[in-house]
Amino acid sequence: MSKQLKLEYVRDRLPVCYRYKPVIRWFMILMSFSIMVYSIYFMIRFVNNSTPIFFKMLPLAITFVGLDSVLKKISSLDSVTFHKDHLRLGFIARKPLEIPYDNILGLELHKKITFYFGVRYMDLHGKQQKYTTQASFPHTLEIILNIADMAPKAEVPDQMKSIVEYLKASVNDEIRQDN
Repeated sequence: MSKQLKLEYVRDRLPVCYRYKPVIRWFMILMSFSIMVYSIYFMIRFVNNSTPIFFKMLPLAITFVGLDSVLKKISSLDSVTFHKDHLRLGFIARKPLEIPYDNILGLELHKKITFYFGVRYMDLHGKQQKYTTQASFPHTLEIILNIADMAPKAEVPDQMKSIVEYLKASVNDEIRQDN
């Protein structure tokens, strides 16, 4: 038997925010930064002319991996907030992206190595833009369902229509069971 989806529409209780758990997010940023700082300390303190090349390169590699991790975490999507008239995509180190529901042109879901979820929209200058993030974001299915519900002009590709219809049917079944 398939697992029951616990989804709901957010239009009646706006604003609603979906986000990574801040404690875990900041712990991972702190951990990556600490590893990076310790690798630099190790290079300065213990690496000298007689150190084998492997032990000279290893701290550099660890530093770059730590830096990459920190930069990805502070510049990637941190929160999705549904407001009455717009969708707000929040980041830690970037300005938030606010998209009016009327400007959302379409939703996309595609697979490269992992699944990615995209929103096509018209920016304030009239240019078509696209924001894409990994579909591993918390409550992705509920976010897709509510964007499709709140954005009247959003074009949903055929492959995603069946997903959205299934999600809507799940929510409607859950509403009927509650009554």
